[in-house]
Amino acid sequence: LIVSVDGGCPGVNDVADGNIGATSMQFPLEMASLGVEAIVTGEIPPNSEGIDFFDTGVELITDAPVDGVESQDTTWGLDNCWG
Repeated sequence: LIVSVDGGCPGVNDVADGNIGATSMQFPLEMASLGVEAIVTGEIPPNSEGIDFFDTGVELITDAPVDGVESQDTTWGLDNCWG
């Protein structure tokens, strides 16, 4: 099973096409938006609960989900991917 850590549209398409089994989708547009907001307001987002940074999230994208592992399918992935 081959997987990637990216989550951009090309990676999601690779999952949909069966070239890889899954990709871990990150959200760089959310990261950039929060960074610009911090520059404008001078306020850094508070740390997420239990960690020492603000977590913008991650979603596992696969069309072959595994019981007990949260994931989204490639339709959702293509609706939410970047690049």
